[in-house]
Amino acid sequence: MASNADSTKPLQKPISNRQRKQLERQAERNRELAAQRQATTRTPFREAELAFLARLPPPDYSKALNFRLPREELLQKNPKVKIVPITKKLDQISPLFGLRSDTATATAAAAGTVNERVEEVVENEWDSSLSEYAYMHDDHPGLIYIPAGFTPSAQKELIRNCLAKYSRHPNKSNLDTHYIVPDEGVWQLHEKVFKGETTLEDPSVFVQKRAKVDDQAAGYGSDDDSDDEDNNNSKDKHGPPDAKKHKESNGQAAPAPKSATEAVSKPSSIRTLVPIIAGSPTVPDGVPKADLGPSATVPILPPSQLFRKMRWITLGYQYHWPSKTYHFDQNAPFPSELCELSKGVVEAIEGIGGYSYPSKDFVAEAGVINYYQLKDRLMGHVDRSELNKTAPLVSFSFGHSCIYLLGGPDRETAPTPILLQSGDILVMTGPCRAAFHGVPRIIEDTLPSYLQKHEQEPGWDICADYLAEARINLNIRQVFPPGQATPSQA
Repeated sequence: MASNADSTKPLQKPISNRQRKQLERQAERNRELAAQRQATTRTPFREAELAFLARLPPPDYSKALNFRLPREELLQKNPKVKIVPITKKLDQISPLFGLRSDTATATAAAAGTVNERVEEVVENEWDSSLSEYAYMHDDHPGLIYIPAGFTPSAQKELIRNCLAKYSRHPNKSNLDTHYIVPDEGVWQLHEKVFKGETTLEDPSVFVQKRAKVDDQAAGYGSDDDSDDEDNNNSKDKHGPPDAKKHKESNGQAAPAPKSATEAVSKPSSIRTLVPIIAGSPTVPDGVPKADLGPSATVPILPPSQLFRKMRWITLGYQYHWPSKTYHFDQNAPFPSELCELSKGVVEAIEGIGGYSYPSKDFVAEAGVINYYQLKDRLMGHVDRSELNKTAPLVSFSFGHSCIYLLGGPDRETAPTPILLQSGDILVMTGPCRAAFHGVPRIIEDTLPSYLQKHEQEPGWDICADYLAEARINLNIRQVFPPGQATPSQA
């Protein structure tokens, strides 16, 4: 079985001597600036963020902890890593993880053909034996990592759901603040254009803006769950790089809609949270905070471009980003397959790591899907919103690889960079739940071949087109302690 160790090396494009000299000068200037920064009072966590945010010189990804290395090599390079068999194999818990024998054969069979070349590529990129073990780290008690937890076809099914199913009403997204998103969602509009069922000449495929007057020129914003300390130089924070424009996948130009009706009166910018109950998460001053109002400066875009502005979707209890609390009166039905998968992970690691949580008590109550474009990042933060902080937080990764920084209880603790790859499962339990963490870098050119376009599976093309410049993270959590009545039950 081939190693995945080199999967993070970007493809090198030829450059001229003049370009090379310019890059060398820029890299030298950046090194000088980095040396100056080290002499300042920046925290170790921030220094690590800046190291992986750098474009010139590029980051040294070999410093990241790669749990997919051969076990002997991994333990030799990282003596603080501990490996134990999981309590129960994932495919024995639920078929939604995919059968361990599932390689390209299953993927190709779904398309009605089996292609030996595609099968060979997948075999070299995906090692089914990796998911039989849980990985831990002495510096991060409570961290449990399962590499390659999802087979290629299982990954595709979840990716499709994240794009087409979970992004629909009643789940809310960052786009809802500024756009009148139809119940069918933006992806379905994109799909109609992509399949040729309609064209961009049809004004109905354009989602209209909420605001007529720009009361708050907020832009798309991210409302990401990050602290504000030293988040300068993050123009997008977790938002879109405005300079980068995306064309429609079918090559059509993006004309302005011919009959755009910018309508609807502006709704109240205040959301009423459920009255604070004893011990529940609260805003810092105990008073619900206002949401940002819709902005009239956001453009009307073709659906493929608008979907790339999607930064997050909330599942179950809807999350109030400005105050970092939950709307306990807004509880969308939680996807049944995600309930099964997250509970299955908790069952697979039960009794492992010293902070075991009974799988029978785990209930998936809230979740966030983060949609990253290649230049997006999520700055260091701590999740503090759940009343039940002993239950595991379960996280799934799909698409491009990323650098995940896992620190300690404050920014003074130097973080460990971890290479998160498509299909990996990360679980935070015990003290790890209170650790600073973030995603400073999505690594270009790391999309697995089995998630790219293939002639044998034309139905996957629309998803592959999106993933060519994206990463998806899905995290699931339990909000309330087992047995406690929730506000919806009270």
